[in-house]
Amino acid sequence: MYFKSLDVAGFKSFADRLEIKFDSGVTAIVGPNGCGKSNVADAIRWVLGEQSSKLLRGSSMQDVIFNGTEKRKSLSYAEVTLSFNNQDRFFNYDYDELAITRKLYRSGESEYLINRVPCRLRDIVDLLHDSGIGRDGYSIIGQGKVEEIISSKPENRRGIFEEAAGIAKFKSKKVESERKLERVRDNLTRIKDILSEIERHLEPLKKQSENAKKYLELRDQLKDLETNIYVYQYDNASDQKAKIMQKLNGISEQLALRQDELNKATDGYNANMAEVSNIDKLMDELHEQILHLSVNIEKQASEIKVVKERINLLSEHNDKINLDITNSNNNILKLTAERESKLERTKVEQKNLVDKNSEQKKIYDRYLTIVDELTLYEDEAESSQKEMIDALDKLTDIKSKSSRLEAERKASEENIESITSRISAINEKIKSNEELAASSREEVDAMRAQKESAEKDCADIELQMNILNSNIKDVENEKNSNLARIQVYENRRKLLSEMQAEYEGYAGSVKKLLKESERNIGVKNKMVGVLASLIKVPANFETAIEMALGNAVQNIVTFDENGAKDLIRFLKENQFGRATFMPITSMKPRNISPEDRRYLSTEGCFGIASELISFDKKIAPVVSNLLGATVVVEDLDIAVKLAQNTRFAFKIVTLDGDIVNPQGSLTGGSKRSEAVNLISREREINTLAEQIEKLKADIDKKQKYIGTSSLEVSALQGKLVAATRLRNEAEINFAKVSEKLDNIEFQLYSLKEELAQEENLRTLTENKIKFVNDELNSVAGLENVEATNRKKATESTNLRQEKFASLRSERDDLIQKITESKVKIAELETTISSLSTDCERLAYEIEDENTNLENLKRELIRNQQTIDGANSIIQAQIEAQTSQEDKEKLQDVRNQLAGLDDKKVSLQNSIKELDEAKTNLMSQISVLTEKKHNEEMQLAKVDTDIEAMQERIYEEYGLTYQTCQEFKRPDFDINQGMIECNKCKKDISRLGYVNVNAIDEYKETSVRYEDMKTQCDDLEKSEEDLVKIIKELSNEMITRFETQFNQINTNFKQTFKELFGGGNARLELTGSDNLLEAGIEIVAEPPGKKLQSITLLSGGEKALTAIAILFAILKLRPMPFCLLDEIEAALDDANVDRFAQYLRRFSKETQFIVITHRKPTMELADSLYGVTMEEKGVSKIVSVKLSEAVKHVEEAS
Repeated sequence: MYFKSLDVAGFKSFADRLEIKFDSGVTAIVGPNGCGKSNVADAIRWVLGEQSSKLLRGSSMQDVIFNGTEKRKSLSYAEVTLSFNNQDRFFNYDYDELAITRKLYRSGESEYLINRVPCRLRDIVDLLHDSGIGRDGYSIIGQGKVEEIISSKPENRRGIFEEAAGIAKFKSKKVESERKLERVRDNLTRIKDILSEIERHLEPLKKQSENAKKYLELRDQLKDLETNIYVYQYDNASDQKAKIMQKLNGISEQLALRQDELNKATDGYNANMAEVSNIDKLMDELHEQILHLSVNIEKQASEIKVVKERINLLSEHNDKINLDITNSNNNILKLTAERESKLERTKVEQKNLVDKNSEQKKIYDRYLTIVDELTLYEDEAESSQKEMIDALDKLTDIKSKSSRLEAERKASEENIESITSRISAINEKIKSNEELAASSREEVDAMRAQKESAEKDCADIELQMNILNSNIKDVENEKNSNLARIQVYENRRKLLSEMQAEYEGYAGSVKKLLKESERNIGVKNKMVGVLASLIKVPANFETAIEMALGNAVQNIVTFDENGAKDLIRFLKENQFGRATFMPITSMKPRNISPEDRRYLSTEGCFGIASELISFDKKIAPVVSNLLGATVVVEDLDIAVKLAQNTRFAFKIVTLDGDIVNPQGSLTGGSKRSEAVNLISREREINTLAEQIEKLKADIDKKQKYIGTSSLEVSALQGKLVAATRLRNEAEINFAKVSEKLDNIEFQLYSLKEELAQEENLRTLTENKIKFVNDELNSVAGLENVEATNRKKATESTNLRQEKFASLRSERDDLIQKITESKVKIAELETTISSLSTDCERLAYEIEDENTNLENLKRELIRNQQTIDGANSIIQAQIEAQTSQEDKEKLQDVRNQLAGLDDKKVSLQNSIKELDEAKTNLMSQISVLTEKKHNEEMQLAKVDTDIEAMQERIYEEYGLTYQTCQEFKRPDFDINQGMIECNKCKKDISRLGYVNVNAIDEYKETSVRYEDMKTQCDDLEKSEEDLVKIIKELSNEMITRFETQFNQINTNFKQTFKELFGGGNARLELTGSDNLLEAGIEIVAEPPGKKLQSITLLSGGEKALTAIAILFAILKLRPMPFCLLDEIEAALDDANVDRFAQYLRRFSKETQFIVITHRKPTMELADSLYGVTMEEKGVSKIVSVKLSEAVKHVEEAS
């Protein structure tokens, strides 16, 4: 294999498409500084996969695209192609030629091609892997690489040695195996977690399964008992009803007798209460007369005293006001004087500020003039200094070049004779290696096909597992979300049910009455219920109906007026508070006239409120009374318009609860929530129950899906373990045969390269001697010219420095003055601002004092007017006299009041006796009513129990009375049966929640547990295999690295001595006992120096040491081609010549592309290319002769 050509278009300074062809041996690329030589190395590195723009000497990857010049536009893309001869199949690619292309567009899009076929970057990396040609290998070596070898820490120096030792592919396989091991361990952890989870559920499932079996036994027993109880009750219902009816008739007769007695007592009670009420009214009138007469008599005596006290208080207050007026006048005078003083001072400070600003402007103008002059002198000085440095550099280079050329000529003459002796033994080795390579390729192809098949199987299984696991996770999340929602709904339903049971939201009196009705049948029978519980309202009308009803939503509906009266009396007796009752018999329906009904067809009008809700027909009068004259509309605009059309004939309510009243008033705003809760509570409880059932059904469905999918994942896991084992075996076999083929081909390639290099070396050496003689003749005349230029530049620089120092001193003085001026101006501005603020404050204070003074004067005038009016009142009261007639009238009224009080006492005693009789009768009636109600309940219970039992029997067991006959026991004892039935129900209740499916779930889970246990065992076996593979790879890497490192160390000692002409050097492993982690320390002892660390060497010695390491590596493992970018730049002439000779020796095995400025390197080159920049910013490639290359070097110097 060899590097055939490089095609570049639009890459950095290579704007035009061009091709550089490379032959075997050494190809040198020369040219002046800045012409774009190193861009050739960057282009090759870029195609080989470099992703760091920094290593390509740019800030972003788009910087590699030609960016345009003054005459050319920028290009939209960059393209570079590397072409290789692959006849020996150095690359694992079945073509004689290999072309690798990379394209980058300004949009950021990239393209990669192999033989013009699109591919991935990964494909290119895999193709170049372990060849040493990749971006991380040592096929491209620049000064940065040399510096990296020298300056890196020992542990960071390992990379190049690992590449050279050939363990990179083993390291990659180890990393891949470690990743697989991590995945296997992750799967193992997951499987163990699943096993742990299954084990955690298995024992509870076992208990649930046992409970389910017990439950099924109890349920069968209960079925037998309940069917026999039902048949018995059904057959004996008539006899039971007859007994109850007989008791009811006797109770009814007693109840009628007591009710007549109660009516008589009630009439007497009511008559006495009416007479007492009349007496109370008359006594109230007499009390009013007594109070009026008494007040008139006392009032005249007290009014004079009060007025005199008021006059004294006002006089004292006037004295205080006069004192405050005097103080305010003094404050106004003081504040006015202070404000005028501060205004005068403000004017003075403002004048000082104007003067100071003018002075600062003059100083600043002078400062800007000096800064401009200094800038001009700095530019001239910099230009002059640069010219002087350039001249000095050129003079130094000329002298160095002369010495170097003399040394190169001498070394070349000595090397010609040593070249011819190394060619004869190479041809014999080539033939035997070619036969071995052919057989090894066939074995590699077979192993590759087996490995790719195994990798595809693993990838397919992993993809299926990932999809299933993702689906399981999504469904699990949805299930958990539904469980959380069920909990929320259950809590809400429980809360609403408890509130409903406790009658939360009702007024205290209503709540107490409702609770009493639960335990007092007499109370319960007198009322139909609370209005909120008697109507059903659609959800969208709840707010409207709530606002329309208002507090009436808590009104209690009764059957008639008597029931309402009894309940009111009950509230009074028990001090439960007040409530509103609505007897059905006395409620008058309210309607909307036919004339107004025609407006109800208006858009946005839903209709009459009573027609929009549902209720029992028996409470129709109540609903009609409350809502029959109320209309529901969409919004307030429609409501107002409808009210105006009907002249406010009825109430209108909107969906938001705003109301237009018949009187014309509008009620609206935010609404209360209590009534809505009362109306909608039952509907919300039912809605929540429906939602909970739907969510439970969805959870069951999702749980079944999770179980099925988990089984599929488990099955795939087993397949993956088996496929992974096959893939690992295929990879190991492929690695072994590939390594064998690589070694054979590498030896073959090395032999061919060595033969070609030795044949060309003699011709190159002769050309070099001729080139050096020409160079020496052209250098002599340049030295005197450069010395003269240096002297002139020095004199001009001294004159500029004197003038520059004077201007800089004056500039510093002006900066000091400007700073002082700014400080003074800032102080003046602060003082002026403070004075202005004080003046404004004093003006506000003066204004406040004037306002206060005016208020005091007005208050003084008002007080004096009040005093004058009070004196007039006193005079009028003195002149008036108390009337004797009022006193006599007062005594007469008191006598009448005493007579009425005696009569009232007599009536109250009579009322008390009647009330006790009523209470006794009501108590007897209540007891009889309770007995009657109980018997009626027992009568109804006979039918309801049979109906309930029949419904339960049908729902639970799907049986009717006829089908129950087959379970009937002739000798069934109902009492014993009820006891056994209750015991059976308690036993079932003690079991709690029973999962009947647990029996099947326990069986399924047990089977799944065994399957997962098998998978766990397989994964543990796979883990052991991978650990073993990683250990074998580590051992192989250690063995190879140790062997190859020792060989590199031996080679380094030899190359160091040859390049330095003596001395000693070695490589040492440091920092760790593990060869795969140890750092590499370089110890060097140049001739005549003591053994020391490489960091203590000179720059040239460091560079030559690094070059010795590179040649030591190449001697161990020659590369097909190697690009060297000015790595000999730091060497002196003698060392450059040694480097060139070494380069020529290795060119037999490795194709070198050398970017150089040094003549010895150029002399040994088989081909020379020059990089020029005929057009500014655009590089060109030309093939040059040795003399032209020397000219390029001189221009660069």
